[in-house]
Amino acid sequence: MTLQTALSTVSGGQENSILYLRSIVANECPMTVKALRFIDHEYTTPRRYKGYNLTKREHKKLGFVYYVRYWHEGSMLPSKWCTHTNDYEQACKFAVRNRETLISRYLGKNGGEAIRFFSKFYDARSPVFQSESRRNGWPSEERRIRGQRIMEYKFIPFLKEQKINRFEEITVPVLDDFQDALLANGLKAKSVNEILTAVNKAFRYLMRKGMIHINPFQNLTPVPDKPDEKKTHGCYELSLLKGIFNKRWKDHVSYMLNLIVYTTNMRNSEIALFSKKDIVTIQGIRFIDLKKSKTENGVRLVPLHENVYRKIRDYVKTRGIDESTPIFGDASWHSFTKAYRSLGKALKVSDDFLKEKNITFYSGRHFWKTLMSDNGLGENVEEFFMGHKVSGNVAKLYNHHDAKGQKLLVEKAREIFRILDSKLFT
Repeated sequence: MTLQTALSTVSGGQENSILYLRSIVANECPMTVKALRFIDHEYTTPRRYKGYNLTKREHKKLGFVYYVRYWHEGSMLPSKWCTHTNDYEQACKFAVRNRETLISRYLGKNGGEAIRFFSKFYDARSPVFQSESRRNGWPSEERRIRGQRIMEYKFIPFLKEQKINRFEEITVPVLDDFQDALLANGLKAKSVNEILTAVNKAFRYLMRKGMIHINPFQNLTPVPDKPDEKKTHGCYELSLLKGIFNKRWKDHVSYMLNLIVYTTNMRNSEIALFSKKDIVTIQGIRFIDLKKSKTENGVRLVPLHENVYRKIRDYVKTRGIDESTPIFGDASWHSFTKAYRSLGKALKVSDDFLKEKNITFYSGRHFWKTLMSDNGLGENVEEFFMGHKVSGNVAKLYNHHDAKGQKLLVEKAREIFRILDSKLFT
């Protein structure tokens, strides 16, 4: 039976006609069957997006080699790059490993390299951001968003205004002009330096990946603080807070944050990091064992009043927080801002008063130091418990690893509790 006969049989609707057709096609047209199977596979097999295509080119020694072309922002780049291998798996590894560098070089030659990179550096979905965070630590969501906004609303508009497209065009004089532009917009020296710090993180990544050979930030001078811009944090009158933590607050989180900062003097970052398992007991007295801080001297034991401990214990239990999980791990700048304003409302003071006196959440540390100093705790001990730099003799004196140091720590902790009982809680 011929292929034509088989087709006629199928059209006639006789039994087993499909089997006849399959037999004839397989015997007379094997290459056609193979081609049809290949086409069917192409259209029915789900494809996994790789972001690149591999093509073969003739090669004298290897017979052929693979070249890679990349997809970038929805379109395929016209350039091809040799993978120097005819092994498919090795070519795929080359394509993945060199993607970022090759695309950056291409964009650098064709414009837009810098703006594209900086616009995505703080994007949580960006491979660049994820790579940087895995190596140097994941920033808080608040800090990531702040970095993204700095790039979007400060640095990138400046680059566009200066018509800068390539990394090599960003030199020390260019960054100096960026500083001047920020100052001209009314920003203070501290704010300008914070913005440049966020931008510098991206340049450190570029250096690490070999995408630039000189980091201009290494020779950039920070903007010096002006005397009229330096404003110390104010704090409340000592008598004003007496009994405030014995009352019920509507905002329980703000209550807890204020209670901790005004009784332990911990920094904002320390409050956000400590967990219930960090609370230790030495000779019947509780301490918060701070193993991480912004400075080396910040690693210390902080006396924890028993009333405050009970509040923390109840807070953790009510919210179902695991002992090893930071109690206030979700605390952000907004949380601390809301907390000190809630305290202002509880004390019946206005926002204008807070602004005039420069009272913020951090003022709790100043209040604690003033309270302890006025009640004779002793300057060296204050500095030791606050995590400031102290003399070697003081550090050795209160070394909690020996019995004598533990005894002194406990004695001073009891003094702190006595002051808190008489001046804050009662």
